[in-house]
Amino acid sequence: MTSQEPAEGPSGDQPVENGSPTRRPRTRWIAAAVFVVVAALVAGIAWLVRPQPVPSAVPAATPQQAVTGFLDALAAADADRALEFALNRPADTTLLTREVLEASRANGALAVVNVPAVEGSGTVTVAAEVTFGGQPATITFSTTKTEAGWRLGQVTSTIDPGPLPSELGATVNRQPVDDPEHLEVFPGVYTFRDGLREIVLRGSRVVVDAVGEEVRAGLVPTLTAAGKRRANRIAAASLDDCMDANSPAPRGCPNSVKVLKGQSINTKTIRWTLVGNPWRTAVYTLDAADPTQVRGATTLNFRFRCTLTQGGETYMVDQTNPVDVKYMLTVTDPKEPVVWQRVA
Repeated sequence: MTSQEPAEGPSGDQPVENGSPTRRPRTRWIAAAVFVVVAALVAGIAWLVRPQPVPSAVPAATPQQAVTGFLDALAAADADRALEFALNRPADTTLLTREVLEASRANGALAVVNVPAVEGSGTVTVAAEVTFGGQPATITFSTTKTEAGWRLGQVTSTIDPGPLPSELGATVNRQPVDDPEHLEVFPGVYTFRDGLREIVLRGSRVVVDAVGEEVRAGLVPTLTAAGKRRANRIAAASLDDCMDANSPAPRGCPNSVKVLKGQSINTKTIRWTLVGNPWRTAVYTLDAADPTQVRGATTLNFRFRCTLTQGGETYMVDQTNPVDVKYMLTVTDPKEPVVWQRVA
């Protein structure tokens, strides 16, 4: 019998063992599966820790609801709730507090008259009718739709009170005015006060009936009766020092006489006195940049006496000279020198 060589299988076939083809290793498939699982876990963790919108406790399904909710919060002096309706929270919340809103309510309570329903998407404008202490006003809001609901583009305005130096000890709605150049407030009624007996702020009640605007307060610092008395005392004390000087023209003083050529005055005999009371008719205005700086104006009636020698002869001089003067002083600090100016 002729022996035969085993027939070769088809090219590339796997060798046969026990009647079955051998299998390839599964390692690469397992590794691939593990990679997919790990990638899915990493993606899931990244999704969980990604920045999430801050949940809001004040849903507003319409622009009308957002505006109404904000105004109702102001009326209730709930500053924290009012801020929830802001599209972007203000950076400076110093005066955006319950205490300030409660004082505003006492100055002129906010009442909501009408908030119209407005259709639209994206950004729409709502004109709300309100009153402050019975005084009507219309506040126009820009509202924007967000994932959390409708929000207000602006919820505050700023008040420009003008110069308020720290010496005034100014307050607004009973809160200290630390930075008069930036007073950010909700719509409401604001009252300015100062801590001096000598100065009062006229026009101190300011109604803020808008958002996103700068409201000029128009405060007018004015001397009180006590302030005028103190200004008179400061000016009189300065003038007394001037008249105590044994000089025909004391430096920096309003009292002076001209000594002619050939005349000689015995300075020990000089006597300055004041005739009448010039402070009754003194007029004062406050400096616009610094209200503690007071400008005064009056007429001083000086009596000047001395012994004068001229041409070998000695004379007794006794003359009275009225002089119109202007002067500046610091009403909060009597130690500051008074600046005098004679009016020609």
